[in-house]
Amino acid sequence: MRILVMDDNSDIRVLLVSVLQRAEFEVIEAADGTTVAAWVEDATPDVIILDLMMPGMDGWETLEQLKSNTASKHIPVIISSALRDEEDFEKARRMGAVDYMPKPWSADDLVARIRKAVTVGKSKREAA
Repeated sequence: MRILVMDDNSDIRVLLVSVLQRAEFEVIEAADGTTVAAWVEDATPDVIILDLMMPGMDGWETLEQLKSNTASKHIPVIISSALRDEEDFEKARRMGAVDYMPKPWSADDLVARIRKAVTVGKSKREAA
C-alpha cells in the first residue's frame, strides 16, 4: 500500500515515514501542495495524509484540488493538523476528507486510521 505524506515540517514527515514504513507501507513525501497533481498522477497513492497549515498552497487548497480532479477524487485523504476546532473537522469532511487526525497522534492510531481509510476508499471506488 502506498501512502503520500504532505507536510511542510520535515520533522513530522520523518516521523510519519518512520511509523508508516514500520507498518510496511510504501511512503512518498511532499513538502507542499503545489505539486499534488503530479504526485498523484505519478505515484498513484492509496491514501494521502495531508497537513492543513503549509506555505504557498495550503492543505485546504490542496484538498479542494484533489477532490475536484477525476484522477484523485476517490483517493482517501486523512487530514493531520494541529488545528483542533470542530469547524475545521466539519469543513474537512464537507470537502471530502475521510478522517481528521489532530496532532499529536499515536503510531497505532495513525496506522488504524489509514487501514480504515483504505477500506472506505475501496468501497467508494467500487460504488462509482
